[in-house]
Amino acid sequence: MSVRLRKDGYWLVDFRDEEGKKKSRSFGKGREGKKKATDFDLKVKLLKNNGQPIPIARPGGMYLDELCQLWINYKKTQGRKTGWLKDWISLFNNRFAPELTDKPCDLLTQSDITNVIAKYYSDSAQSTRNRYTGYLSAIFEYGYEHGHIKKNPLKLWKKGKEESRQSQLTIKDLQKIKDHAPDHLAWAIEVAWNIPVRPGKADLFPLRFDNNVDFYMGTVKVYHTKVKRWAKIQCSKKFMKKLYIASQTNESGYLIEYKGEPVKDVGTALDRAAGPKGADLPYSVCMTDIRHLWITTMYNKKIEPSTIAYMAGTSVRMIHKNYYEPHSAERAKAAKVLPEI
Repeated sequence: MSVRLRKDGYWLVDFRDEEGKKKSRSFGKGREGKKKATDFDLKVKLLKNNGQPIPIARPGGMYLDELCQLWINYKKTQGRKTGWLKDWISLFNNRFAPELTDKPCDLLTQSDITNVIAKYYSDSAQSTRNRYTGYLSAIFEYGYEHGHIKKNPLKLWKKGKEESRQSQLTIKDLQKIKDHAPDHLAWAIEVAWNIPVRPGKADLFPLRFDNNVDFYMGTVKVYHTKVKRWAKIQCSKKFMKKLYIASQTNESGYLIEYKGEPVKDVGTALDRAAGPKGADLPYSVCMTDIRHLWITTMYNKKIEPSTIAYMAGTSVRMIHKNYYEPHSAERAKAAKVLPEI
């Protein structure tokens, strides 16, 4: 057990409870924070020396770190992918717990929370601010619905408007990236180009040779987690041959691997391959751009929108909304037939 000062100026106390589990509690910044932390540290030591139970519960109701743990435990029982929870736990402990656990949830206000968001994420994308505030709102709402707290301080919060990201990737530039990519990234790009699922931990990277690939039928069975439906992707004979060759030397069983281990992310490698020391593209690229390029290409090749939607795990409405752009000849025709007034 010890009192320590974090790099961001918050005083914390590390200790173990009666069950031997490690706990950490924040007491704020400055002299007042240090005094509270020191007092708590001495109190816990005294109780331990006297063989008395350590007062884990804080006065005034449930605190956000306690509520967050209950919410996390609940999420783990829902039968959904929980890999993202690890990232959220780390983020919560580093950013939100030190700032928002100095008083009970019932005393927190929307301003308390949005001030923290503004402090750390004012320069981030609106989608980032929306996501983290949304997580916190979900935690508070869970606490309210289950009777742990009296109100959700973010009940009136509304998402900020997000600007849609315009992908600039072309087939020519994608080939440039592939030419400058290390082997595992080049293969990941080829897999993503032929199997247009969302390129993340939930859809693309979990694909396996034994569970998803049917060499006889020339298909790859995928699960689109966002729309919660299965699809069979018909692949070209050339790509299926490459898949078969890759399966002969594959060690992990996953379509995309690196040194015999499954891959969970290729963002850093992609940044390098597309950046100044690689293809030197004048814009940033992410794996999602490959899926967008696939949809755009299929649409321009006159593939039936319902087929595109089925394979890419989206809807015809979203394809028309996000990818439809009349050809220049049709736009010129529209201008030509417009009567003068």
